[in-house]
Amino acid sequence: MLRRIFYILLIISVLNCNPPLSAAHDPSEYNIKAAYLYNFAKFIHWPDSAFNSAKAPLVIGVLGTNYFNGSLQPLTAKKVRNRVIEIKYFKSLAEIQGCHLLYISKSVKQNHNLILKKLSTQPILTVGGYKDFVKIGGIIQFITRRDRLRFSINLAVANQNNIHIDAQLLSLAAEVVGDKE
Repeated sequence: MLRRIFYILLIISVLNCNPPLSAAHDPSEYNIKAAYLYNFAKFIHWPDSAFNSAKAPLVIGVLGTNYFNGSLQPLTAKKVRNRVIEIKYFKSLAEIQGCHLLYISKSVKQNHNLILKKLSTQPILTVGGYKDFVKIGGIIQFITRRDRLRFSINLAVANQNNIHIDAQLLSLAAEVVGDKE
């Protein structure tokens, strides 16, 4: 219980204490996004079938241009639910296999309909940072509110992809769409 409270406080501190965003490709912006991706993973439950074995790694992938410039690499020293984290970079949709959390770069935005349709039944948490990402079928979208990085969640798409999002993460979202309540 104390561990869960610690995680919640950690996420709240990231949401409230991050520096203002200025440039679109500011390295600090992607450091913050990398921290978010790690914290998202801690509050997501994938079906057992999403992993090849009990010891299989949790794979965080980037599709398209990698603006993170090394910001994701420190995550490989961490674990989520007793799984090591592996980082993979994908240039095309055809390469994506065994991925659990996929950051979709805006460099592939022109193909977003095809990408999200192909991934729509797979247990992959899709994350993007461009306008209307959750409205077109993404699960988590980074948004900027009052010069702070926040996020929106499309709960209907998460459910469709057989991904369960903890209530704590839902409560921290700036907006939850597709919620049946």
